[in-house]
Amino acid sequence: MKQNLLKPVRATGGSSYHAGKVHAFTKPLLIIFMMVFFTHVSQAQHVVSGTVISGAEQVGMPGVSVLIKGTSTGVTTDGDGSYSVSVPNENSVLIFSFIGYKSQEVSVSGRSTIDISLEDDISQLDEIVVVGYGTQKKSEVTSAVASVKAEEFTAGAMRDASELIKGKVAGLDITNGSGDPSASANIFLRGVSTLQGSTSPLILIDGVPGSFNTVSPADIASIDVLKDASAAAIYGTRGANGVILITTKGGRRYTPATITYSHYSAISKQFNQPEFLTASEYLEYAKDFDFENKFIEEAENNGGVSDTDWLDEISRTGYIQNHNLMIQGGTETTTYSASVNYMNQEGVFKGSDNEELRVNLNLDQYFFDDKLKIGFNFLRGTQKIGSLGDGKSFNALIYRNALIRNPLLNIKDDNDNWIETSRLQYINPVGMLEETEGELTNNWTRFTSNISLYLLDNWETNLMLATDRSNNFRGYYETSKHYYSVSKSNRAGFGSRADDQLRTDYLELTSKYSKSFGAHNISLMAGYSYQYNVNEGGWANNYDFPTDAYSYHNLEAGRALLRGEAGMDSYKNDNTLVGFFGRLKYGFDNRFDILASVRREASSKFGDNYKWGTFPSVSAGWTISNEAFMDNLSLVSFLKLRAGYGVTGVIPTQSYLSKPLLSYYGDYFYYNGAWINALEAVRNPNADLKWERSGEINIGVDFGLLEGRISGSIDFYNKKTKDLLWEYAVPQPPNVYPSTLANVGEMQNKGIEILLEASPVRSNNFQWNTTLTFSHNKNELLSLSNDLYEQEGDFIDEYGVGDPISTVSHRLEPGQPIGNFWGLKSVDINEDGLWVIELPNGETEVMQSNAFSINDNKQYLGNGIPKYRAGWTNTFKYKNFDLSVVLNGAFGFQLMNQQRMFYENPNINYNVLKSAMDDVYGKRRLGYKSQTFVSYYIEDADYVKLENATLGYSVDMSNVKFVNSLRFYVSGSNLAIITNYKGSDPEVPRNDLRTQGIDNRDKFPSVRTYTLGVNVNF
Repeated sequence: MKQNLLKPVRATGGSSYHAGKVHAFTKPLLIIFMMVFFTHVSQAQHVVSGTVISGAEQVGMPGVSVLIKGTSTGVTTDGDGSYSVSVPNENSVLIFSFIGYKSQEVSVSGRSTIDISLEDDISQLDEIVVVGYGTQKKSEVTSAVASVKAEEFTAGAMRDASELIKGKVAGLDITNGSGDPSASANIFLRGVSTLQGSTSPLILIDGVPGSFNTVSPADIASIDVLKDASAAAIYGTRGANGVILITTKGGRRYTPATITYSHYSAISKQFNQPEFLTASEYLEYAKDFDFENKFIEEAENNGGVSDTDWLDEISRTGYIQNHNLMIQGGTETTTYSASVNYMNQEGVFKGSDNEELRVNLNLDQYFFDDKLKIGFNFLRGTQKIGSLGDGKSFNALIYRNALIRNPLLNIKDDNDNWIETSRLQYINPVGMLEETEGELTNNWTRFTSNISLYLLDNWETNLMLATDRSNNFRGYYETSKHYYSVSKSNRAGFGSRADDQLRTDYLELTSKYSKSFGAHNISLMAGYSYQYNVNEGGWANNYDFPTDAYSYHNLEAGRALLRGEAGMDSYKNDNTLVGFFGRLKYGFDNRFDILASVRREASSKFGDNYKWGTFPSVSAGWTISNEAFMDNLSLVSFLKLRAGYGVTGVIPTQSYLSKPLLSYYGDYFYYNGAWINALEAVRNPNADLKWERSGEINIGVDFGLLEGRISGSIDFYNKKTKDLLWEYAVPQPPNVYPSTLANVGEMQNKGIEILLEASPVRSNNFQWNTTLTFSHNKNELLSLSNDLYEQEGDFIDEYGVGDPISTVSHRLEPGQPIGNFWGLKSVDINEDGLWVIELPNGETEVMQSNAFSINDNKQYLGNGIPKYRAGWTNTFKYKNFDLSVVLNGAFGFQLMNQQRMFYENPNINYNVLKSAMDDVYGKRRLGYKSQTFVSYYIEDADYVKLENATLGYSVDMSNVKFVNSLRFYVSGSNLAIITNYKGSDPEVPRNDLRTQGIDNRDKFPSVRTYTLGVNVNF
């Protein structure tokens, strides 16, 4: 029996009501409800799809935002530019947007297919150039500013973010030259302009000072480089080496949440491994030398002749894995982003490990119709590094002994003990490696808050508060079986541990106002900054332990403490930096732009007479292409002339350098019935101590041809640095210490930088973009002395060659550039295998002994700093395939090949390079019993390197739900090199400013890396 669900009923225990009324009232409501419901369902199911292409290239555009207007709902296009989105109704409006292109709003109007062509938006591109304390339109920039966006970054396994832009910014030299997983790059911008200060540019991450290692490369949206002083002067004493501004990825308003996951795995091998004699080769050559039996006898006395590849015993194939997960999005009032990055790297030497974890959170909240915005950023990073040396990741002696140790020796004897010998610095490297344990840990936490007020149109005031905390730990232990334990009495194990805590607090208050009226536009900015740094820490060591079980976790158990032989130390220092700054920008008719700034800054590091310094700048630009007389020149799409001048500084690296310092030292004396610490002076006061001051002129031109198919810039600069810091000898008395740190010297850098970008091919299926950078820098030391402080001889000799040669290798002298090699010029070899030396007067003389190495016989032998650098990046795209090739080169410089100098003499009593068997100057082998530094080991080191090649494929995801894009890639780094240099790699670490160009015999060898990666966006 059918039941009428609408039949009237009587409520139990209540009054009745008329069923017909209920029926009559309910039925139309139900009908209306059903109509609304089905209409809603049908509308929700209205799907619009299509393809977004670029107007210029006519190719699909991945990553374009497709947003339903008035909502936070939307999608992004896939690798082909395709999209599919469900809209609420047939009259919905879609907003298509992408950085660098004009946004479009399109009404659906009942359509199910909408294809869009986005046009280039030059004005929008201009908005994303980041400068000091803000942004500028690219067309209005009047200084030397370079910008590299995320899509232009180099792909593959990145040690830190600096490798993303290597070779892509003219004048910015980024050199690695080391395969150490924990090593950081050496960075120079427009040459070396200091003798004792830092050469690194100021690096700001979202406005807060940091380093390239602080932030994950996958989190970076853009890197902008302020190259000249007119751009960097707004940062005062920190801007002399340029400023690098890193902008991280954040959320976008009205954007649905997207999740991005990226991963790569990579393997590494040593690059151009040095070739030393093997056991069989040594036996073949040994008969030619007087010491032929020493290696053989040594092996026979230690268990018999063997065949050991010592370098192979301490090496392995390096492996890297990297994972990055990011979520981004935003609503009408909130934007957010969060990312987690994990990297684990095993270096090519056993024990060389680096494990990192980074977490980055960003949140911006808008209030009161966008009148107030409060933003928060939290960054946390941890790093754990393998320690093979006391307080350091890499122990050079392990590598050195792996190269030179007798290949005829066994690793262990029959009793399972490490085979050691009595020769100095001739240690079993496998034993050193296995009997060492330790770790280095670095932890950093940065919290930043920004409060922005927009009370009036065109007026913004921002307060930034930030704190940066880091703590580092170093633990190290050598067991009782370690070489240093078994070779010395009363040293059964050695342990040490240390810690450092660093804290920096920041406050910056800025207020900006801009206004346009007619053909005029003006912008004003004023600000105040405060920075406080405090560093503290300590260390302790002990040895002669009763057991190895304690490692470095129970230092007090070492018996050296009881004998007063243990060591300890602790420290604490702080400094404060404050500044007031302002900037005025004026533009007229999109043709003329003027920018002027000034910073008034004070530091507690300076002397009492120079607490404050002033750093002004001014620059101007003329956009010639906007003049009426250029209207008929269709070839030129953009042409601008720029000129600027600014003053920047280099702040002293340490606190209290201007103060008189006294220190207690280890000796005691007995006075008045008590033992008292001895006190000594360690520094003279200098009330005139101040910053190193650089004044720089920059003239540049920006151009675009053929509607942007070819573009670029050319910059000429001349930077003169005064008041260089150096220690000068002073008389005692009246001084209590024999030297005083003072501002005396002068130095000059001048050069040219060229950037050229082109799109030679643009078609539906194929694109080719190319970028070329070139830079030339000429450095000259102008003076070292003045009327008050004088450098003896008016030159400085620097020791760059260690034992057993131990000699001067470089000279700093006015009229000469930094990095000059200074030594004996060899031109031949005589019948006895002795060097024939060309003297400064042109005569020649045979070098009979090292006593010949006096300054009167020496001369300049070359320079270790490249005069020219170039980078060439090519990107190709064919359908779903993409290929990028990055070439880097350096020219006009020499290197000291220390491996050849120390290991290319066949008469020394340890293993040597195979090239030691070759004739010198094509005549005969060396006849000396020891090594010598001569120009024979100074080599021209010009090179072109295939820095990176990456091949990618974007999978068509148009029919896959929940996945917007998917890309796989393979990449290789340090793939090939063209050079006449005989060493392993002419790209070398440049840690010491004054001894540039040394290819150290103990450097961690560079590596070649192959990478497989995937990027997926949900």
